[in-house]
Amino acid sequence: MNFINFSVMQIFEGKLWKKKMRFTTFFLLIFFTSFAQKKIQGSIKDVNGVPMPGVSIMEKSTSNGVLSDFDGNFEIVLKNQNSALLVSYMGYISQEVATESKNKVDVILKEDTQELNEVVVVGYGTQKKERVTSAIASIKEKDFTRGAIRDASDLIRGKVAGLTISNGSGDPGASSNISLRGVSTLLGNAGPLILINGVPGSMNTVAPNDIASIDILKDASAAAIYGTRGANGVILITTKTVNKDIAPTITYSTFATINNFYNKADFLDATQQRNFRAQGLRIPYVDAGADTNWLDQISGSGFAQNHNLALKGGNVKTNYTVNLNYIDETGVFNNTFNKEYRFSFDVNHSMFNDKLKINLNLLNGTQNMGLSEGTVAYAYRQAMIRNPTAPIYNSDGTYVEKEDGKTKFQYYNPVAIINETIEDRNNTWQRFSANLTLDLLPGWDVGAQFSKNKNTGLNGYAETKKHYSNSINLRNGVASRNTGTTDTDLVEITSKYHKILDKHEFTVLGGYSYQYIVNQGFSASNSDFPTDAFSYNNLGSGNALTDGLAGMGSYKDDNTLIGFFGRVNYNFNSKYDLLVSIRREGSSKFGANYQWGNFPAVSAGWSINKESFLKDVETVNALKLRAGYGVTGVIPNDSYMSLTLYNYEGYFYNDGKWVRGLEPVSNPNPDLRWEKTTEVNMGLDFGFFNNRISGSVDLYSKKTIDMLWRYAVPKPPNVYDWTTANVGKMENKGIEILLNTIPVKTDNFVWNSSMTFSHNKNKLTSLSNNLYQIEGDYINRGNTGDPISFDTHRLEVGQSLGNFWGLKSVDITNNGEWIVELPDGTRKTLEPSMYNDTNKQYLGNGIPQYYAGWTNTFSYKKFDLSMVLTGAFDFQILNSQRMFYGNSKTDYNMLSSASDKVYGKAVLNYNPTYVSYYIEQGDYVKVDNITLSYNFDVKPFKFINAMRLYVSGNNLATFTKYKGLDPEIKREDPTSQGMDNRDKYPSTTGMTLGLNVTF
Repeated sequence: MNFINFSVMQIFEGKLWKKKMRFTTFFLLIFFTSFAQKKIQGSIKDVNGVPMPGVSIMEKSTSNGVLSDFDGNFEIVLKNQNSALLVSYMGYISQEVATESKNKVDVILKEDTQELNEVVVVGYGTQKKERVTSAIASIKEKDFTRGAIRDASDLIRGKVAGLTISNGSGDPGASSNISLRGVSTLLGNAGPLILINGVPGSMNTVAPNDIASIDILKDASAAAIYGTRGANGVILITTKTVNKDIAPTITYSTFATINNFYNKADFLDATQQRNFRAQGLRIPYVDAGADTNWLDQISGSGFAQNHNLALKGGNVKTNYTVNLNYIDETGVFNNTFNKEYRFSFDVNHSMFNDKLKINLNLLNGTQNMGLSEGTVAYAYRQAMIRNPTAPIYNSDGTYVEKEDGKTKFQYYNPVAIINETIEDRNNTWQRFSANLTLDLLPGWDVGAQFSKNKNTGLNGYAETKKHYSNSINLRNGVASRNTGTTDTDLVEITSKYHKILDKHEFTVLGGYSYQYIVNQGFSASNSDFPTDAFSYNNLGSGNALTDGLAGMGSYKDDNTLIGFFGRVNYNFNSKYDLLVSIRREGSSKFGANYQWGNFPAVSAGWSINKESFLKDVETVNALKLRAGYGVTGVIPNDSYMSLTLYNYEGYFYNDGKWVRGLEPVSNPNPDLRWEKTTEVNMGLDFGFFNNRISGSVDLYSKKTIDMLWRYAVPKPPNVYDWTTANVGKMENKGIEILLNTIPVKTDNFVWNSSMTFSHNKNKLTSLSNNLYQIEGDYINRGNTGDPISFDTHRLEVGQSLGNFWGLKSVDITNNGEWIVELPDGTRKTLEPSMYNDTNKQYLGNGIPQYYAGWTNTFSYKKFDLSMVLTGAFDFQILNSQRMFYGNSKTDYNMLSSASDKVYGKAVLNYNPTYVSYYIEQGDYVKVDNITLSYNFDVKPFKFINAMRLYVSGNNLATFTKYKGLDPEIKREDPTSQGMDNRDKYPSTTGMTLGLNVTF
């Protein structure tokens, strides 16, 4: 006790207490100063006082950061009390905000005029939009279409004048047909070149959620830098990346879609068929007593789900973007599906005081699909034409194939086709690319890109013993397996120098490109299997192998493309721009006499609004006149078309042995080369009233020479009957208009409207020269298919592509026979002897002359509503379903309209045939997409930065006079456009519910 009293007194009264108290106070002060955290609250608004959501707020020199919520508010806990905040948002000037002695900050962001002018992606680099002298369209992420997006093409449908994107199929995983400024080739690739971050690819290899922008090089002055691949335009897809301090964020996006047939063909059902028979109308079937809806037996509602997870973060030195995407889609037909997994990883790193910048990008994807479109389309045809009074199964459980003991031509049980066909289609793609940029001197940098791209397909196919083919060919089960791989190596080295001297600004680019492609594959087939259990997984067990009837094959080919290119961009006084470029390119696909080609381009621009007489006119924000000229090409599709090729075919007996025969399959052509297109483009860009009205107008003229075609040649001296040669010529002329408006803009409500319009006129100007001729300067193309079997189109010098060619029907006799009008104006009843070219004439054109798109976006407080309308005009469609089945004399089930009076006079009484009556006007306006979204107030959820819920509908309505299922049809063969096949996979309409959340 005395000890305790002594200790207390000494601590509180002596020097020991004072020293310990000073030490403790000092320690606590250091502790709390070092580890205390400071909370900063604030708001972000623009100069008009409108809150800005999604703004990045970073603590300087750290990875600590947040995003502003929908009302522009934020809250961040600083790691260091006196750290400054870095506030940034695309299109606005970044700010550094001090936080000393502050717990709350209010930031006003000002628009960055350079960003508002946009940066567009051009060949091998970027360029400010105000400096662009060519026809280039740029669509940013904020303007993409939302909803059930299949691939990158759906993001920009109807948004780019001159770019035609059509699908016309509800097949899961089906790709769109894409064309730009008409058709410039007959045998070559008619689609634009697609580059993903500068590497050749396709629209479906990159997840739509991973795309930051899509830029389209429309004219030759922009695309000539890509030489032999640029005649059909270039689409540049840029994926998301990070190049500044950004708060680590996780974004999860998902949607679910229910799909149904957009339209169903009105074929007779069992009740209608019995009523028609009772009325004395010819029915080509006996009444089998059943009531079968064949289409319902092989189809139903489709369902799709899509999940996307994106992670991004980092700082100005090192940053990353990761994207994971999963798609699971079942089609409206049974056993059709599409499953895809996509992964991408992008990382940027700078070192040596930002002198060296490295970008690494990895893209990986797998796709697994069920029954192919061809298999399903044939089953669909059978479902349409099948007798609705026939049962599906016999009493023993086997499929009903013959009816009344009879066999019809190409008439099979659709349920058996769907159920007894097994298809497993697998595709994988891997792409690795590395980009290095070295700043050698101020304004001068050198870049290198290396990429490895591998695409592999592995497919299996089997028909069971119950498949209809066994009753025809007695194959007792059939199976096959095939695989194919394409490896692409790409190396591109560029050097760029940028300099500003007083009023002069110029950029010089030079580069080298090397691309090497190897294609290889293998296939095998067999039949007569002991069991169906093996499917396509034990091909060796089929008896056709021992009988010498199995199939086997393999292939391998390669090609090399080398290019040297250069470009100079020059600007004077921010008013006058000039671009000059040249590419010299060589390909192993070309003949020995034409290994190399030159592709020059020049374009100029005049910013009229910056002249003294307009500079102070506040209502004129932009007014630029552009003109350009360039040369581009289309490269041959196959690798060895310039060489003599042989196939082993058949056998001959020699010296006591059977020896495999060798026969030629192509003639040599040392003059084989690229198809060359020269193009002139005139354009005007404008912006008025603070850019409330903006857009562009472009006029162009394209002339293509040296088009490839296969020409008949005498044998001998040739070793083969045909030679592929560069002979043809073609022209495309057109106009494109883009008009963007903001009709209404208030604090709570904004209406943005964008309209596109394009017109293209095509003409074939030559098909022959001194060496190779087409008899009559025309070629008949297209075919109706069995059992009508007539050509449908004609290519003729002086005419457009896509012209229908046939007999012109103008009336019908009282007993239901066609009356046709001959070219000389006389009218006659159609007889079989009249089916010849002498009596045929042009019946219309299957290529739309005009395309239009109209996108409207309405924003009211936290609601957004967008609508996308597309349209095509002045073209015709051959309605194949009506031609084959709109006739009571068909041998199959028929459309209910088969009993309608033709031309209002009589019911048709003539075998199905091809006449102009079935060529219908195809003009349409389509409600392509409507999306309504709501942006939630996420204040109650501190871990959520943004959340958006939306409902969307696609292919909702079509306004047209066309009597078929859908006037938007597939457009694959440029020589026979406008065919609406009777057995295509019908288009669908879908309703989507989606959610986007950012953490």
